[in-house]
Amino acid sequence: MEIKYGKNAAKAFETLLVIITKLRNPDDGCPWDKKQTISTLLPHVLEETYECIDAVHNKDTENLSEEIGDLYLLITMISYILEQTEQIPVYETINGISKKLIRRHPHVFGNLKVNNANDVIAIWNNVKTEIEKKPQKDSLLDSVPLSTPPLERSYSMQKIASKAGFDWNNSHDVFKKITEEITEFEDALESENSEEMAAEFGDVLFSLINAARFAGIDPVKALHRTNQKFANRFKYIEKQLKERGIKIDDASIELMETFWQEAKKLQK
Repeated sequence: MEIKYGKNAAKAFETLLVIITKLRNPDDGCPWDKKQTISTLLPHVLEETYECIDAVHNKDTENLSEEIGDLYLLITMISYILEQTEQIPVYETINGISKKLIRRHPHVFGNLKVNNANDVIAIWNNVKTEIEKKPQKDSLLDSVPLSTPPLERSYSMQKIASKAGFDWNNSHDVFKKITEEITEFEDALESENSEEMAAEFGDVLFSLINAARFAGIDPVKALHRTNQKFANRFKYIEKQLKERGIKIDDASIELMETFWQEAKKLQK
């Protein structure tokens, strides 16, 4: 099968779809690609999304282009599977989002005037409810998908509740709540009840996320930064041990702590 690569976006996408169609061909396609379903591909979508985010954080433009390509592959394959299983053509899916963008941007594709980004959001929501007849959410919090990673979901829900007026009056009350939750977690540890311990630990995390939000800190970014800091310091320990011919399983905690402190000084 000869593949001709396009030099414009439309032709390039057509080439990608042709390749995916070939991979999914029941007769002579790829065994791995043929057995994939939308559900089996979802974990790969998440993985590639995180790799894309890493490339952005690392300012690695070349790798970012590759990771975006991986996302194009997965999303296009999912769309093609939808065509195969539910008879929803790929072109309908793409045309659907194009129509939605035009419909929700009457200030760009029509004559409506806006003054700022807040006006745009108001228009967007009005189109959803008045024109598209999207059902109203039973709760403000329903706008945060259940499948959102727990830390991000907690942060998003708290921001929504705060905007609605449900929030602490001052930072003193926020930290008082943290202390209260930690005490309850300590009590749960003494009980040795696993369900109670997990519940109280969740409350501690929730209160810490709340404190971060109250201080104007994005807890997701803060934790990501700390995770990377830990990774860099631990890798330094591994490097120092390897240079000395010491297996990490044989290294004493005192020696590893020495290298950890060295890493702290070097990686500030």
